[in-house]
Amino acid sequence: MIGHILKLIWNKKGNNSLLIIEIFLSFLVLFAVLSYVIYNTDRLNLPTGFDTENRWLIYLDRNDKDMDSLANAQMRINLKNELLAMSNIESVGFSFSVSPYSNGTWSSSYDDLGFEIGSRFCKVDIDFEKTMNINVVKGRWFDETDINPTYEPMIVNEFFLNKYFPDVNMLDSIIPFGGDKKIIGVVDDYRYNGVFEEEQSTTFFFQPYTNKDAQIVYLKLSPGTPKSFEEDVSKTVESITKSTSFVIQDLQAMESRNSRQTWIPMIALLSISGFLCINVALGLFGVLWYNINNRRSEIGLRRALGASRPGIAAQFTGEVLVLTLLAIVIGVFFAIQVPLLKLIDIPQIIFYKSMAFSALIILVIVTICALYPSGQASRIQPAFALHED
Repeated sequence: MIGHILKLIWNKKGNNSLLIIEIFLSFLVLFAVLSYVIYNTDRLNLPTGFDTENRWLIYLDRNDKDMDSLANAQMRINLKNELLAMSNIESVGFSFSVSPYSNGTWSSSYDDLGFEIGSRFCKVDIDFEKTMNINVVKGRWFDETDINPTYEPMIVNEFFLNKYFPDVNMLDSIIPFGGDKKIIGVVDDYRYNGVFEEEQSTTFFFQPYTNKDAQIVYLKLSPGTPKSFEEDVSKTVESITKSTSFVIQDLQAMESRNSRQTWIPMIALLSISGFLCINVALGLFGVLWYNINNRRSEIGLRRALGASRPGIAAQFTGEVLVLTLLAIVIGVFFAIQVPLLKLIDIPQIIFYKSMAFSALIILVIVTICALYPSGQASRIQPAFALHED
């Protein structure tokens, strides 16, 4: 059967080559789109390392850096106390100018150990952990003992340890990292630029909230806090800071806007791919229907010689599937160059998954499109077909 199908395909190689090219291009488009989608959706299962629900951020006026250091510190003390005194606020934390979903970052690298260690830096206060629900998996978070330490304390994420110190217990170790630093704790992660962000080395350093660089205030609110509470917070901040140049943001809304930047392109690309698959399906359906009408005499002759209806249907379905497999093999040959040559720096397994899913989707579409015309071909009566010829 296979040999017969290959001979039929070769005899109509001119028409079949166009179909192979169409399926081949569809495979490549699906491969590219699915690689992008799988790459992003795989990271949805990774922890971001903090909570966004019932969290608000206050971006303070940067002009307060010009204030006297004592006045600045006292202002922050008063602000924190007044905010904690409000009924709907459970916790208040501070950090320097890099915050979640701000699309900003601060990073550096050092080679004091003989190899380069790079990391993103986050300076936070003692209450940042409970305010943002940071998950400390080993060691501890910053506390009062870290205000005047012998060695500057540092908290790292698990990715940092797995990348630079695999299979080594670094807790309470002192490493040269822009000066001697002591690792006092490990968090699971802190992917502050969104759920679609890649895992990166992240390091926390202690910064008292009285420091003038602590420009961002984090609020943990009681569940069910109404949006109107923002006005009360705004009045409190304005009365303490003597400024109206601050911004209050709902962290959950910021997360939603940030995710939308990735979801929209993914949905658009999937829609385009879906439209392409529909076009391929309609094209296949039309080609099959045309071939059947042109080959009615062949079908009638085969039926007259004893071919069964399932055999006729299998022949036409088999022809399309063989064409499809040829196109997919050519497509895989080109697609597999991406992981083999490491043209894109993402996990290779993503490309192999994309190839498998692309091939499966195209085969399913082709099979569905081939079933009805092939079934119609098997119902052709030999007497009528031969009489028409």
